[in-house]
Amino acid sequence: MIVWTHGLINRLVRLGDLVALTAASAFSWTLAWPEPVPLNILQSLFLLALVLALFNRAVMEMNAYRVEHYRNAVRTMVEPLVALALSTLAAAFLIVIFMPAAFAQPAPFLAWEMWMALFLFGHRMIARVLVARAFRNALLRRRVAIIGVIDRTNEMVQSLIDPSQHNTYELVGIYDDRGPDRRPETVAGVAVTGTVDDLREAVRDGRVDMVVIALPWTAAIRIQQMLERLQGFSADVLIPFEGDDFRLNFSNVVRVAGMPSLQVAHRPLKGSQGLLKIAEDKAVAALGLLLASPLLLAVAIAIKLDSPGPVLFRQPRVGFNNKNFDCFKFRTMTVDPNDDGTRGTTRDNPRITRIGKFLRRSSIDELPQLMNVLRGDMSIVGPRPHVPNMLIGNHTYLEAVREYAYRCRVKPGITGWAQINGGRGTITTVDKAKRVVAYDIFYIENWSLWLDIKIMVRTLVAGMFGKDAY
Repeated sequence: MIVWTHGLINRLVRLGDLVALTAASAFSWTLAWPEPVPLNILQSLFLLALVLALFNRAVMEMNAYRVEHYRNAVRTMVEPLVALALSTLAAAFLIVIFMPAAFAQPAPFLAWEMWMALFLFGHRMIARVLVARAFRNALLRRRVAIIGVIDRTNEMVQSLIDPSQHNTYELVGIYDDRGPDRRPETVAGVAVTGTVDDLREAVRDGRVDMVVIALPWTAAIRIQQMLERLQGFSADVLIPFEGDDFRLNFSNVVRVAGMPSLQVAHRPLKGSQGLLKIAEDKAVAALGLLLASPLLLAVAIAIKLDSPGPVLFRQPRVGFNNKNFDCFKFRTMTVDPNDDGTRGTTRDNPRITRIGKFLRRSSIDELPQLMNVLRGDMSIVGPRPHVPNMLIGNHTYLEAVREYAYRCRVKPGITGWAQINGGRGTITTVDKAKRVVAYDIFYIENWSLWLDIKIMVRTLVAGMFGKDAY
């Protein structure tokens, strides 16, 4: 009855983390803390519960409970230790405020932190070894059966029988209800096993974990018939899409006026997430303008002395919900009223001024966009805004990359996931354009406050200067 899955392993690792932290606390408080103990039993339990809750939240925000992370030695150790450091710092802050007398001797608390780190490290080492063994023993391998033969069936079979998938998937068989005159004998060298009745027997005997109904979506009646014939059996049932562009990351069955409907997309960053994002944008933008105000004044003076023209450069950009807005930047080029920005800027553009080269190289020219953030046109982190009808070769970005418009589901940002992953600079090829869009979509679909903090830190530490900034 128990099937080993990634979700089950993630829940076991999370439980193990909490048990390790609890055991370390019990050990530290009963054996290592000096007399008199700085906290009573009720205060100790409250503090432990607070640390556990903060630790769990921090790891979830980092999206760190993932099986693939446990197979990476650095991520396995670093992520939980960072979460522990953040949670204990927050707890220490509360102790200093509400129970300053208990923190008069910090040594017991430091010892507690050390023991929790050691216990957590030991648990993660054990988890890493056990997960590696689970993969070697194919405990996570799913037994897959395919119903039907369409154009993509050959591709699916080749992927499933690839040696790299040996410990992940096992192809049990291919089944087809059509008559022998229409049913192929083999697909990609794998024999067509029999009919759906034969598959039902295999599922009933527990030899199948997952059934893929490989029928065209136009055959809705046949698909419904297959689902009805399989609904009494305990197996996952999947229907593959006929293309790679359809996204169901947020799919859900909802009722509209009592009528069941399939939700295939949702509005990102709404509700509490939207409020958190707005608070983050306003706070960081206001603080950034305050701290950078002397630099902004110095840059404005330098631009005025370097070349004629305005200090600020305004250009229409595509923003949230495909609405255009005026994006602010420091002027780094001589004025050309005929340049609409659709072609971008080359590295050796003669219009770039002397001070402009430095501003572009250092990304200081982007700082006025903090005003766009305060106005509500932009976010600190998000997909970079482009000019309307931006060109990639002889085609617009939207024509070159079908998913480009997906970026407009959130506000554009001063920096973004694409920018810290090599997406800076002028986009001149379709391949780079597709990579940038893929990074932007990943950010939208996986947003968290921790991801924004990570992007901002990486931008400040390594992303402002770079060979692609010109």
